[in-house]
Amino acid sequence: MSKDKVVEFFNEAAKNEQIKEKLQTVSSKDELAALGKKEGFEFSSEHVDEVISDLKEQPGFFGKVIEAFLEIFSPSHDDYPSVGVQPFTGDPNPNR
Repeated sequence: MSKDKVVEFFNEAAKNEQIKEKLQTVSSKDELAALGKKEGFEFSSEHVDEVISDLKEQPGFFGKVIEAFLEIFSPSHDDYPSVGVQPFTGDPNPNR
């Protein structure tokens, strides 16, 4: 049952910007379990290990992991124009 809570927590983290930010400060499975508990998902670091072991056995696991990491740790938007970043073309400040 707690393995399900780990998966539910990761699914929630993928949708919730505040949890994503908090995940970026996590450096161990124990900290991950503490964050999960704080967010209402009761699981232990052993459950995290079990979920990771189960996921590793599924086909396409590493591709899904990379997609999840990109979803969690990438910026949520891209403000660059479709032509890419352009050099500055304005006039310099004459008072400098």
